[in-house]
Parts: sequence; C-alpha cells; structure tokens
Amino acid sequence: MIFVKINKKYRGVVFSCLAAVFISVPIAFFMVLINYGFRAGFMMAFLKSSLLGTAISIPLANIFIPLAEKIVNKVVEE
Repeated sequence: MIFVKINKKYRGVVFSCLAAVFISVPIAFFMVLINYGFRAGFMMAFLKSSLLGTAISIPLANIFIPLAEKIVNKVVEE
C-alpha cells in the first residue's frame, strides 16, 4: 500500500479530520439503525446522515480538538 506523505505542520488538521470521520460515520450508522431500522432506503438514509455528520464534525473537530488539548495541558500535571 502506498501512502502520500503530508508535511508534519498539517498533522493536527489531518488528525482532526480523521477523528471526525471515524467518529461521525459509526454514530450515523447506529442512529439511522435505531431510528429507521434495516428496511428499504436504509443505505440512502445512512449515506445522507454520514455526509451531513462528517460535514458538521470536521470543522468542529478542527476547532475543539486543539482547544481541548490546551485545556488538558493546563489541567493535567506533567
């Protein structure tokens, strides 16, 4: 498998984006499953929910993950 290397200055942004996707997609799956169930239209509802959830969570993750990291660094002893 070949991976494209990205400059390390973008590490935080890449991390936040991946974290947002890895969290929002499974949440969308289970929320659609709970509220809609496995029936006709499930896959379309899941895809819509995943896309919307990811579109919302990526900017939020890029704002709040660094903020949470700063707060934790101030609160936790080294």
